[in-house]
Amino acid sequence: MRRIGLSLALLFAFAPAIAAQPPAQADAAASAADVDRLLQAMDMKTMMAGMMQQMGAAQEKMLADAFGGDLTEEKRKQMQAAMATSNAVIQKHLSWDALEPIVRKVYAQVFSAREVQAMTAFYASPEGASILKKSPQAMALTMQEIQPVMLAAMQEVKAAIEQQAAAAQ
Repeated sequence: MRRIGLSLALLFAFAPAIAAQPPAQADAAASAADVDRLLQAMDMKTMMAGMMQQMGAAQEKMLADAFGGDLTEEKRKQMQAAMATSNAVIQKHLSWDALEPIVRKVYAQVFSAREVQAMTAFYASPEGASILKKSPQAMALTMQEIQPVMLAAMQEVKAAIEQQAAAAQ
């Protein structure tokens, strides 16, 4: 479940890179300085931190909703400890500090200098800054809306696996 949420978060964060085609031969490649200005305009470090925080909160809510009153206090503490460990590992590998070199490389490879400059101008504008500021909130609401669908899918998968296991015996 967390991997799906994280995948969605990364998809939203890096959607321009995923959707873009490599720059045309005639376009100059984006320089490291161009990419630096874009990532600065996007305030990518803050945006990624916000998305990680939103994902953690969504996971906690989802687990609380799923297990609610079914957990003893001891089991609840164990689950919280496991979530803390999971969050630390995810943060280590998917924080902005860990992803920054990859993002820089991809943006420089995929986008032309003109595209990076255009994105920088947009994200430096009031509208672009507003969109970036609202992105973690949009991600949280998206995950909140997806949560019931994911829970239903998990229940269906569980039932199908149990049915197959029963048939095999």
